[in-house]
Amino acid sequence: MKRQWIMASAGLLVLAGTALPYGTGYLTEQQWQLASQEVNGSQTWLEMQVGRYDRGFWSSEFEGKLLLRDPASGEELSVPYLASVSHGLTGSLTDFKPVNGWTPAGESWFGDDAPRLTAETRLWGSAVAELTVPKFSITDDGNAETVFGSGGVVRVNGSLGADAVNISADWPSLVIASEEVDLRLSDLTLEQEMQRLSGDIWTGEGTLALQGLELMPANADAIMLRGLTLYSNSKATDDNSALDSFISVKLDELQLAVGDTLGPHRIEFALKGLNVEAWNAVSRSVTDMQLAAFAAENGDPTAFQQQMQAMSDVGESMQMLAAEGFSVGFPDIHLVSPDGPLQGKVLVTHPGVAGDSESLLIMPALEGEMELSIPLALAENNEAVRMQTAPLIKDGLLITEGDRLLLKATLKDLMLNVNGRPIPLPPLL
Repeated sequence: MKRQWIMASAGLLVLAGTALPYGTGYLTEQQWQLASQEVNGSQTWLEMQVGRYDRGFWSSEFEGKLLLRDPASGEELSVPYLASVSHGLTGSLTDFKPVNGWTPAGESWFGDDAPRLTAETRLWGSAVAELTVPKFSITDDGNAETVFGSGGVVRVNGSLGADAVNISADWPSLVIASEEVDLRLSDLTLEQEMQRLSGDIWTGEGTLALQGLELMPANADAIMLRGLTLYSNSKATDDNSALDSFISVKLDELQLAVGDTLGPHRIEFALKGLNVEAWNAVSRSVTDMQLAAFAAENGDPTAFQQQMQAMSDVGESMQMLAAEGFSVGFPDIHLVSPDGPLQGKVLVTHPGVAGDSESLLIMPALEGEMELSIPLALAENNEAVRMQTAPLIKDGLLITEGDRLLLKATLKDLMLNVNGRPIPLPPLL
């Protein structure tokens, strides 16, 4: 009896082992159909079309097409592809290849290798897409330009049906060489976590780092950047009804000529209390205005009416945005010049209003402050800077304090006060 039970169990395992890949293939097909619908419904610039799908027991094959569309001009780029799918017990691996190949006919950009684009999906809905690019060299004989690099990897990790994506990229080197200028990038990395908050608004945290960038014109001094980092962080507040966002850009060194190195530099941008619903309305209205402009260029007789409505929608959505209140600006600006640091900050706030926002004028309630401090020697030793600062000094908008030029300004009740000089502003918005 025990022997029979063991044999029966083994038979069930064998049956499950052979049946599971078929079920995995079926679910993979459904997942790709669902993913295509979600991508097509979430934006207007990319359309995924899945055509013939031949599903087998251990593997499948399907064909499709990617349509890249410019929402403003309506121009489309079509990329047909073939996909080979391998079924496993808990997921599938899909390998994509362009129908017309990775390079034009007669070209050999990647030598004996070729890029590889794969997507690994699991039964529980997780997915990882990965693009691996080998060493390449591309030459355009028409403008004598060559692009070559070490290749790299781009990976997207997410879940089918979920609004959460992690993106990473690693690109060791890239060179763009021409008769006029050479551009060299080294050690580019990206780490980004994203979660959809609402509509086109995403939250998350990310870092983009570039170890080095060299710009070498044929008839001018080279410009070199080292240690460039961009950090961003966006999070939802007030029960997901508002958005706070922070961006920091840092540069360790900027070299304008041999032996002349400046740094470190940093600029910070902060946005607080942005109403999510209102910002989505602004985004939709701006998109409608772009589409109406495209329709006007193509002779649509209703385009003018569409443009007027879109402009009205933009104004109303901006009023709604201001009615909820927000603050925006650059809380920290620090740049280093040969004559010393340039420092400053710019902050603008709107307190928001209660009641009907349709009759709201945005500017009367705006409040703000601005501070700027630059070396006096920079204006004295640099003709281009002196041409810009001389009129401001004459009008009292820049004042001298020791070896610095200072600007302090405040904004309130449509009055801009710059170093004690009041300047009335018209309520344009």
